[in-house]
Amino acid sequence: MRFLSMRRAVPMGMVATAALALGLPGVASAKKPKAEVLEQCSGPRIEAVGSTFQAPLQFIWSGINSDKGNEVLDSGYNHSSSGSACSGTQGSKAKAEFYYNQEEINRGSGACLKTLGEGVTTFGETKIVDGKEETYPRVNKYPLCGTDEAPKQSVKESMEKFADDAAGFEGGKGEAIESLPVAQGSEAIIVHLPKDCLASSEMPAKKGKFTKLGRLALDQEVIAGIYEGKIKTWLEAIEAQGEDGHDMLTCTEGGENDTIRPVVRADKSGTTHIFKAFLLQVYTGKFPAEEFKEVNKGEKPCKESERLDAGVEVSWEEVSEGCENQRWPEEAHVLRPTETGNPGVVHEVNSTESSIGYADLSVASEYGYFSKKADGGGENTTGEQNKEFWALVQNSAPGVKPVTFMDPQTNGDVETPTESNCKDTKYVAAKGEEFPPKSTRDDWSKVKGENVSATYPICGVTYELAPRQEWYFLEPYGVSEARSLELATSVHDYLAFITAKKGGQTELVGSDYAALPKGVAKEDETGAAEIGSKKA
Repeated sequence: MRFLSMRRAVPMGMVATAALALGLPGVASAKKPKAEVLEQCSGPRIEAVGSTFQAPLQFIWSGINSDKGNEVLDSGYNHSSSGSACSGTQGSKAKAEFYYNQEEINRGSGACLKTLGEGVTTFGETKIVDGKEETYPRVNKYPLCGTDEAPKQSVKESMEKFADDAAGFEGGKGEAIESLPVAQGSEAIIVHLPKDCLASSEMPAKKGKFTKLGRLALDQEVIAGIYEGKIKTWLEAIEAQGEDGHDMLTCTEGGENDTIRPVVRADKSGTTHIFKAFLLQVYTGKFPAEEFKEVNKGEKPCKESERLDAGVEVSWEEVSEGCENQRWPEEAHVLRPTETGNPGVVHEVNSTESSIGYADLSVASEYGYFSKKADGGGENTTGEQNKEFWALVQNSAPGVKPVTFMDPQTNGDVETPTESNCKDTKYVAAKGEEFPPKSTRDDWSKVKGENVSATYPICGVTYELAPRQEWYFLEPYGVSEARSLELATSVHDYLAFITAKKGGQTELVGSDYAALPKGVAKEDETGAAEIGSKKA
């Protein structure tokens, strides 16, 4: 990653496990199961797959960047002096290595959910993944995973039934899987203008004056209209924007009539889940289900039982999860890259004139296509405009004047990382329920950032999913109870580090993410401490 120290560290090797079992004080109660894991840092090397939204952050926390040839970095779990880390001075004095695998083709939040058993009906079920035979759930290969889409209750319970198969006892009444929030981040709306067009948006300033922005400033309704298929050209976007953007775009050869190409993820995606949660708040109405065609490119088609029935009406929420996550209105004529993950969207928008897309800020910033100093990014230092940038997005309430806009990054359209502009985002849970949910064992699937924000309106929480009960790590093919305990120890220790205020949360600073929202940190640390429980 471009923002991490490049000083090489001693390669991290495998470590032997210790035999001392510990009970963590302060977590044993009827509601807070006691973890029974080995000595801190004595567990084996483990890997995780999942969210590309959180991948840059996982590289910081793990100290290994798998996007850069497994480059060893001077950061994270095996270098921190935090008491919750494993840098050679804590616990067993070993380095219990963690690796976030982004080399596997089957990545993204959808891969995370499948790893823990979404859509799997039988423990030990065999499926073909990337041309190889895999056994599901894959908790021995990837005993935790990253997702920006916390599993809804029905999915969570379908995963948790495997605790019964593995251990022969009740899975905790739907509480065997922990959904642990680990950070929040913003999604940038990245833009590649038609070749003859320049951005001419202005921001209201004092005494009726306006400040030229050199980038598009987009109303929320305009973004939603593009992805609904109601706004098809830049001229239609200008007209829908009204006076807010003061024409928004200036073209010399008719580029305002060019068709806008909305780019979406090629795979099932938590980034898409967050983006559709934003669209839902912009437009709470419903669409005829037949507008959402079967478009799961790169995936098996939805099962007949999962398909949207003709005549049914659906909201953005109902097409944000599961098989429906990859569906978009046919009228939007979305463009799907061949590359999966957020990098696929970033590369597709960069290479496609007259396009728009969504990607997490850190990945959008990393490649340098959309920032001021990059070739083709934002408004450059001489005042001339380039064609690619991330847009400012309306953060004022509908109907409120003057309309205001905000950047996804706290220091604007530059490639130097800082923080996602999500600090003051207010999060809400399901209607009638409080935020945050009472426990990381509960359903977090309805949590979303309100689209009217004091800062930036497209923010979301990203999660780690992990089995809470030690026995869940067992699989029916020759895995011993001792190995299960070892895996549980490594997961327990790593999650304890990344959720600790003086551990992984401190390392969020300057990473293009933001620390956890208020009210979450305490129960998050409690959830991490529960990993390795033997009892429901």
